[in-house]
Amino acid sequence: MVIDEVLNANAGGVAQAALRIAQADSVDAVAQALRSAARSLLGGHGIALIRREGDLCRCEEEDGAGALWKGHKFPMTTSVSGWSMLNHQTVVIPDVTDDERIPSGLYQQSLVTSLAVAPIRRSNPLGAVGVYWAERHQPTPEQIEILETLADAAANGMQDLASPPAVPAEAVDKGSQGFSRDIEDVASIAAVPLILDIALQMTGMGFAAIARVTEDRWITCQALDHVAFGLKPGDELPIASTICNEIRGHRTPVVIDDVDDDPAYRNHHTPQIYGLKSYISYPIILADGRFFGTLCAIDTRPAKVRTPVVMGTFKLFAELIGQHLDTGDRLRATQADLVHEQELSELREQFIAVLGHDLRNPIAALDAGTSRLIKEGWTSRSPLVLQLMKTSIGRMSTLVSNVLDLARTRLGDGLVLDMQKADAVQTLVHVMDELRLSHPDRTIVAQLPPQAPILADHNRLAQLFSNLLSNALTHGSMDAPVRVEARLEGDQLQIQVSNAGKPMAADQIDKLFLPFRRGASQSQGLGLGLFIASQIALAHGGTLSARSDECETCFSFQMPCTTSP
Repeated sequence: MVIDEVLNANAGGVAQAALRIAQADSVDAVAQALRSAARSLLGGHGIALIRREGDLCRCEEEDGAGALWKGHKFPMTTSVSGWSMLNHQTVVIPDVTDDERIPSGLYQQSLVTSLAVAPIRRSNPLGAVGVYWAERHQPTPEQIEILETLADAAANGMQDLASPPAVPAEAVDKGSQGFSRDIEDVASIAAVPLILDIALQMTGMGFAAIARVTEDRWITCQALDHVAFGLKPGDELPIASTICNEIRGHRTPVVIDDVDDDPAYRNHHTPQIYGLKSYISYPIILADGRFFGTLCAIDTRPAKVRTPVVMGTFKLFAELIGQHLDTGDRLRATQADLVHEQELSELREQFIAVLGHDLRNPIAALDAGTSRLIKEGWTSRSPLVLQLMKTSIGRMSTLVSNVLDLARTRLGDGLVLDMQKADAVQTLVHVMDELRLSHPDRTIVAQLPPQAPILADHNRLAQLFSNLLSNALTHGSMDAPVRVEARLEGDQLQIQVSNAGKPMAADQIDKLFLPFRRGASQSQGLGLGLFIASQIALAHGGTLSARSDECETCFSFQMPCTTSP
């Protein structure tokens, strides 16, 4: 059947699918259009989209096969898609268990029974398109022609798209550090290039590598490649396709002189996938018993590696690499402890200096007041003196409370909250009323919802609001109002306190929520108010942030309305 007949038989479906594929502006869009066409036009249960990268082929998209290979790379010579590209022709395999180009058991854990693969652009292939069937299926000539038409359309959609980088190790969810730290640690070992070079010279093999091996990842940390195997630091192999995955389980070395003469590995899928004849791999175990990965070497020719000298050298090298990695871990831990101790030392010095300075004034005021009362007795000025002394005591009480809060956050388990269900708007109104009394010459403008019932420590929230409002009244322009806005957004309570005035520098904003930071004004106080406010926000599962420009300085507080006690 010629292509025009194919198009007519499918009521324009092929033409429409080819147009969607050709107009796709990303690899994901190409894959999505191919997936839809494979199911509707070919009755396939899934597709694979393969991109060529030099001597490697990379699986960009895959479904219907248990996603065994997506995101991974293979040498062109070890895969069906590579065979299709190298031979510039479509491959049809009715039974994946009965084709010499597919290693035994490769698709055993997948739904794939039959497949067809067509190169994307025959003359100089960019990649390949594969279609899978879950039941045994012999594609008809019409179906093969449709597949080749879709592959031709994919050439138009892919030829201008940039080749993606290798799978970044840090993209793997392994905590905040990611695998990039492991790659950097291995690269920092000065002896690694020499170790890999000696490994190849001693064995006569063509490729050696140090790999990070986990339950679901095999990642190249460093490699020496004399046979264009194609792996660089950060590149990955499918973990299920490697022997290292088995070594991770039993933690013993695997040494193979010639796969054909080895009863345990002559039918193993790894040598069949990668065309290997010789193999040696030793586990790298860290001091605490953790399995890091392997030191391995491979070749497509037999090699004499099962000798005491070679095996002893690989064992020594693996232990040496593990010791270097342990040393790096200990060095990082020591550096972190040193930084922490330096921070604590600086904190203690700041605490002593600032506390001594800030307590001096109210103590001096109390001393002067008591001396005056003793000397003069009760006079008409005595009530004023007593009021000033009470104010000084209040300042000292505030200083002591802030220091206790600092101790709880830095030395204890954090602030202790007394959670109660109450109206946050009323809490905010009470704080504003208090500050209006103490700042009668200032204006506070508020825009509040009717109510905001939340579960929180409302005394602590009042302390947070008071710190923010006091900061705005102290540092804001005297002839402009302080503005307070509160609102409920979904399950979040949001409060903003803003004031006009001179903007803060960016480096000053970065340090606002650190203890003992007073800002440029050198105002009275320990410089703990905003730090404690940020800790109150954190204890409630919320955030406190600041921004400043020529128009205003604004502090924004946000917390969930359903915080658990």
